[in-house]
Order: sequence, then C-alpha cells, then structure tokens
Amino acid sequence: MTATTVPPTRSRSRTSVPGLSLTVLGLVGAAALLPGVLAPRDPYAQDVSERLRPPSAEHLFGTDELGRDLFSRVIHGTQASLSIALLALAFAFGLSVLIGLTAGYFGGTADRVLMGGVDVLLALPSLLISLLIVSGLGTGPLNLAVAVGVASVPTLARVTRAEVLRVSAQTFVEAANGYGLARHRVLGRHVLPHARGPITALGALELATMVLSVSALSFLGYGTQPPDPEWGNLIAAGRDYFATSWWLTTLPGAVLAGVVLALHRVGRALGASEAGLV
Repeated sequence: MTATTVPPTRSRSRTSVPGLSLTVLGLVGAAALLPGVLAPRDPYAQDVSERLRPPSAEHLFGTDELGRDLFSRVIHGTQASLSIALLALAFAFGLSVLIGLTAGYFGGTADRVLMGGVDVLLALPSLLISLLIVSGLGTGPLNLAVAVGVASVPTLARVTRAEVLRVSAQTFVEAANGYGLARHRVLGRHVLPHARGPITALGALELATMVLSVSALSFLGYGTQPPDPEWGNLIAAGRDYFATSWWLTTLPGAVLAGVVLALHRVGRALGASEAGLV
C-alpha cells in the first residue's frame, strides 16, 4: 500500500494582516493628520474647576491636573509621536540602505569596516544608544528622531546587506555585471528593487520599536516639552497623580500599547508574506 502524502495546509489567519490592526492604524493616522478636527476640545485650554475629573461622557479620558481634556491631548500627541517616529524611520532607512548596499555589493575592506561598526552598535542596547546621542545633541523633536533612527540602523543595515548578497548572487545580476552596466545602475535597477521586500517588512517592525522609543525618551524628558502633548510626556505628567487619578497614565499608555501592538502585527504579517507564507 502506498502512503499518500498530503501537503500541509497553510493557515492564512496567522499570517494575514488582521482587520483590527488596520483599523487601529487607520484611526491613529487620521488623528495624526487631522487632530484639530477629531479632538473635541482645545488641548491647551485650562479649567481648574474641572481638574482631575474621571472619564465620563463629557471627557472621554477625563481631565488632567490643570483641567485640560486628556482625550484631546492624546489625539494631538499622536501627531508628535508618529511624526518623530516616521522621521526616525526615514533617517534609519537612508543610512542603513547606504551601508548595507555598500557592504553587500562591494565587499572586501568596505564590508569589514562597515559591518564592524554595525556589530559594535548591535552590542549596545538601542535605548542606550538613543540616550547617548540625544544627551549630546540636546532635546527636541529633530534630535530625538536622529537618536532613535541611529539606534535602528544596525538591524536594518544587517538585513539590507544579507538581501543584497542574496540578490547579487542571482543570474540576472551577474548578467548585468557581465554586460558592463555601471555599478550604480546595477544597484538601482536590479539589486535594490529585488531586495526591498524584507527590508520594508522589517521597517514596519522597527517603526513599532521607534514609536515606543520616542515615547520612552519623551517620558524621560528628552523629547517634546510640556505643554505640548506627546504620549510619553503625558504618561510622565500623570505619575504624581496615579494613586488617585489612574486615567492620567493608564489611558495614554493603553493607546501607546495598542498602536505598538498593531504596528508589530502588521510588520509580522508583511514579513510572513515576503517569506512566501501567504
């Protein structure tokens, strides 16, 4: 009797992008683009008579120690948190792709020197790297984006190099090199387009880490400064009132956690798709 081999069935539910994550990211994107439209109140308007009110129909997230509507401040803080994280991602992408392409395609001394520097950075915690850089550059959104972006370069550069090595070994790249095309044309037209899928998927995962890092550094006082709202400094401002006014830290923290989880889930789904699992 011959045994029949049944090919394993791949589950799409574990690798497809979930609708809940996309819905969360859609709402967050709308809040970042149109905070003045979605926020029910002025995030800077103070009313001492309404200070430290718990969540209600009038104030969905309650009010802070100065009577400001916390829900409006969280919505306006979305713009600061995401804009800094996206700027950091753009900086990290540009630098890591340059490093990975140079090291992977040219090899030799360039590969050893660049990857040696990347390995040094990989040995350090990313948050420590960001702290060291932002301490030297000073506070502010742009400096914070640079600090967070540099901390993500080692991971992205390693993946970029690995993909460049994989694609460079393909027949069509060898044919382009043999045909005598300039190296920058081979890289731009043949190598990078075929290597960008896994790099993009990793970028989505790194964006989740960047959002968390931006909020962590703002929590420590290195990012957006009060009274301007940002998720990290909103959580930090509520620490002194946590025993009596739990919503000041819990609700902005829940929004931050939801966004990070949604970004991470989308990044994992993209990574699985690029790996051919869906």
